[in-house]
This record gives sequence, C-alpha cells and structure tokens, in this order.
Amino acid sequence: MFNNLSRIVNRDETAAGRVFTLAIQALIVLSIVSFSLETLPNLSDFWQQVLQAFEVFSVAVFTIEYVLRVSFAERKLAFIFSFYGLIDLLAILPFYVTAIL
Repeated sequence: MFNNLSRIVNRDETAAGRVFTLAIQALIVLSIVSFSLETLPNLSDFWQQVLQAFEVFSVAVFTIEYVLRVSFAERKLAFIFSFYGLIDLLAILPFYVTAIL
C-alpha cells in the first residue's frame, strides 16, 4: 500500500500519479487566483470568508503533500533542503507562522 502511494506521490508514470500531479498543479493555480481575489477592494464579507476557507483548505492539502513527499523520500534531509523541498516548505510556512503570532 505504501509503495503504491509513494509511486503516486513521487512519480507521474501511472494514471493516479498524473491525476495527483495535475490536482496539485490545479490547486496551485486556484490558490494564486484566490490570493489575488482577496486583494480586491470592497470584497463582501461572504466572499472574504469563502476565500479564507479555501486558503485553509489549500494549505492543508499542500501540508499533506509536503509530509508525504518527505515521508517517501529516500534521503529525507536531501529532499527537505532541495530546491523543490524548500519551495514547498516556503509555500506553507507563512500560514503557520501567522497562525502562531
């Protein structure tokens, strides 16, 4: 089971791996659009709440993806300090830092 999940997360050679990769890429684009919409002046309270809920959802998914990638990495520290590992971490870290402060 873990071997199959590892192949889905780390490779897009399978149909499930391609779906996972495309889903993450789509979520990245939607997250950027959502962030941009949050900057609009006169945004109603309803839409602010919707966009904030989507941000929490996005960060949760990105956090799960990051944890899975670290978990399945053969060399965990090498992944964490790799270009993509740092980009993934920097994408979710501000959310948690602001939640703590």
